[in-house]
Amino acid sequence: MTPMHTGGSLSRLFKELQRRSVFKVGVTYLASAWLLLQLIGEIGPILEFPEWFPRVALLVVALGFVVAVVLAWIFELTDQGLRTTTEMDRDVTLRPAFGRTLNVLLVASLTLALGYFIWESRFQKATPTTSRVDSIAVLPFKDLSPAGDQVYFAEGMAEEILNVLSRLPDLKVAGRTSAFAAGRADRDLQSIAAELGVSHMLLGSVRTSGSQLRITAQLVKADDGFQVWSHTFDRELTDVFAVQDDIAALVSQAVRGEDGTASELPQRTRTASMAAYDQYLLGRYHLAFRTGDALERATSHLRAAIEQDPGYAPAWSALAMALVVSPYYSRVDNPQALAQEVRDAARKAIDLDVNNGEAHAVLGTALVIFERDWLSAAEMLQRAVALQPNDATIANLYGDYLYVIGDFESALRYETLAAELDPLLAANQHELALVLNFLGRLEEAVERERLAVRLSPEFGNAWSALARMLLESGLDAETSSLLEQHRDALGQRAALRLEARLLINQGDPDGARELIESSLSGDLSQEGSLTHEAFLFALLGDDERAAELVTLSYERRDPILVSPLYFFLPEDWPGMPQLQAALLRGELVALFDLRRHHIAAGSGRAAQAMAPKIAPVATGAETPSMGNAVDSPARSNKGP
Repeated sequence: MTPMHTGGSLSRLFKELQRRSVFKVGVTYLASAWLLLQLIGEIGPILEFPEWFPRVALLVVALGFVVAVVLAWIFELTDQGLRTTTEMDRDVTLRPAFGRTLNVLLVASLTLALGYFIWESRFQKATPTTSRVDSIAVLPFKDLSPAGDQVYFAEGMAEEILNVLSRLPDLKVAGRTSAFAAGRADRDLQSIAAELGVSHMLLGSVRTSGSQLRITAQLVKADDGFQVWSHTFDRELTDVFAVQDDIAALVSQAVRGEDGTASELPQRTRTASMAAYDQYLLGRYHLAFRTGDALERATSHLRAAIEQDPGYAPAWSALAMALVVSPYYSRVDNPQALAQEVRDAARKAIDLDVNNGEAHAVLGTALVIFERDWLSAAEMLQRAVALQPNDATIANLYGDYLYVIGDFESALRYETLAAELDPLLAANQHELALVLNFLGRLEEAVERERLAVRLSPEFGNAWSALARMLLESGLDAETSSLLEQHRDALGQRAALRLEARLLINQGDPDGARELIESSLSGDLSQEGSLTHEAFLFALLGDDERAAELVTLSYERRDPILVSPLYFFLPEDWPGMPQLQAALLRGELVALFDLRRHHIAAGSGRAAQAMAPKIAPVATGAETPSMGNAVDSPARSNKGP
């Protein structure tokens, strides 16, 4: 009896639920609620809803379902408003009108839900495979903090994410200088992407308020502006590293076309001190400007970061980078002390984090500039490239090393990579032009040098290199015009050197000598490179004077002395025994052996004919050729 009684009760309950339209109301509510939740998921990141909002919305919808079912049991909606079920039973004429309304709502909600489901499953979910990310530019994040004083923090967040992504071997990442310069300009995303040569861009914003942090990030396709994904993170400031990893993991997922997690990303050193991290970001922010004053501010902030956390490896490597480039932007009173501090900072960073690519690159560069340990420098720089294969600065530094030792074919690969990754950085275009010229591709070199001066009209070294290339092309008049119009960018001393070169080219040795002596100002003990003047005296055939200045340059550890633009090989200077003796000493002998090796292997300069043909001008012999020289350092105005 009991089972039959129970079955009958359930049957009556089912019929009553059906009669009161509870099933129709429930299904209509669920379909409409599902559509609402999908809409929140789509527009939430755009409107920057808090991270908790979708969870709260789901809870409200769930509670609303219970309320809707209860109301459907008690009330029914008619053309005359809500009526209780009792009233509906008394007036059966109301029921057809309600049924028609409910049927329309049910069909409409189910149709919309089915349509959205088909669109999402057939089109939206195909995006990750059809939009695989192979190249990306991380644009500077916008500062949305109330006071607007967190630009360094917002841009620092973007740079840190960029640094993580540059360690992924299967992803091309645009260099910081180019990406940030393009991102700050008021231009459309398609033109920015075309200029940077990337398929995707990462955009974002940062808002800080007290200890609270909100970061919004979007991955966008460059060709059509389609948003691949967008996320908003509401965290404590202490969670800043976790947010960076989350964003990088999402990009990594798009790169691989599969699920990605932060644990798959290259590991990096972090700090528990937010004060240290804040000073580190300030240091990085000023380091990017690459001026004498900015570098002083950068080193001050980075030293403060190290005081806050002596175990923070990125602060040590950033300090080493700021110090190693400083001689190219400001006067250095004690080069020996600077060299020691660079080495100490770079080695400390490596001791703390053996996978710090920047520290390896800086130490390798220091070994070239200060110690001239060619083999150890190669090991350090190759290690840096292996750690961060898509880092524009590291590629550039390794290209510089290959350029110094005369392996121009290999240098071309890395300087080209640096120029592709960071195309708006004038130094990259300039140094690529120098390599192209050594390979005998003068027209391409000139075009690259013209691009460099367009990117940075105050870049004196690029103007000097362009003037030399014009002289090699026999365009004396254009060279004179360049000197006249851009003397301020060149600087007085560089302009005098170039004028002397022009006079040598025109067969006026006396006038050239007068200008060379003026550039020296009669004080051979002054700071600054003497290699330029030594080279000019060598072109004049003044063996004694050239040897004297080479000796002083060697004793001062002048980095310009090892530039291939000047004394490429001792045998390039026949009939000048004093100069050859001054060059054939110490680590320079090993350097010349490396250059000879690359010439023999076919990866060196284009032809022996590019070496200067020297004969003393005073005897009435042929004026020396211009060779491969320029009155500018091999690595000045460095960096992004």
